[in-house]
Amino acid sequence: MKQERLKLLIKELLKEELKDSKTLVDEALYVGYNPLEKIKGALFHWVAVPFNGQNIICNLRCPNATQIEQCGNISNIVPEEDDDKKSDEIDYDWIIKIRNYQESLCKLVFNIPTFDNIASLMNIDFVISDKKKELVEITGYYEENKNKLSISEQNSIDIKIRTLDLQLGFFLPDDTMAFITKWAMGNDISDIKKLNRDMFLRAALIADRYKKAPSDYISGIYTDYNKTEIDAYAISILNDFKQQKQVESDSKHNWILGGRSKNAGEFLSGKSGRN
Repeated sequence: MKQERLKLLIKELLKEELKDSKTLVDEALYVGYNPLEKIKGALFHWVAVPFNGQNIICNLRCPNATQIEQCGNISNIVPEEDDDKKSDEIDYDWIIKIRNYQESLCKLVFNIPTFDNIASLMNIDFVISDKKKELVEITGYYEENKNKLSISEQNSIDIKIRTLDLQLGFFLPDDTMAFITKWAMGNDISDIKKLNRDMFLRAALIADRYKKAPSDYISGIYTDYNKTEIDAYAISILNDFKQQKQVESDSKHNWILGGRSKNAGEFLSGKSGRN
């Protein structure tokens, strides 16, 4: 009896050891730029997807780099902006662009149920009906009272109407679209979010010197779509860097020439500053 228990214990220990080893080997295999399907281990996956905070098991398809590019020109890489360039104003055109991109990804990724299956269910959902009713009511109120409302009140109602329009135009909940975007673009397994501007610039400078791609000098686990993103962004950072250096060089050059010109004029006029 003791011998059997010992065998079971050894088996469990070996299983844990092999499991750890397998993880290390798998991670080593995925270093570089690989299709999402390869990194995740299969083309289709059963995944718990959030719908307004409630998880529903769905079958999702791993998209390839070409399919993601066809969804629109959106990147995982968010440029680091200066604080003085940021604005509190809501850019609805940009929001619509993002939502269209996310919706395209959802159409591509949802397998069971399909995007169309979800749409047919959501169109008869009472939440959608309530939002349509709310939009009609608030639009009617605005038209009847816009001459009496203050600028602040008009702006507040305008934001509410635009928000309702977005919610009706894109019926999937925000948490669903955000989750699918992250999953489809490989953000849950990629190191893309760990990179910063200095890393991109350093890689681009080395690549420029040796006539290679910046992605050749950035290591980690990335999808094949990430390679295109990294190269494009790193090159744009390098171009900005070169332009800035050129501006600094021209400014310094002009300052030196300006100084020499002034000193030469003083010398020729006998006003060199000496008594």
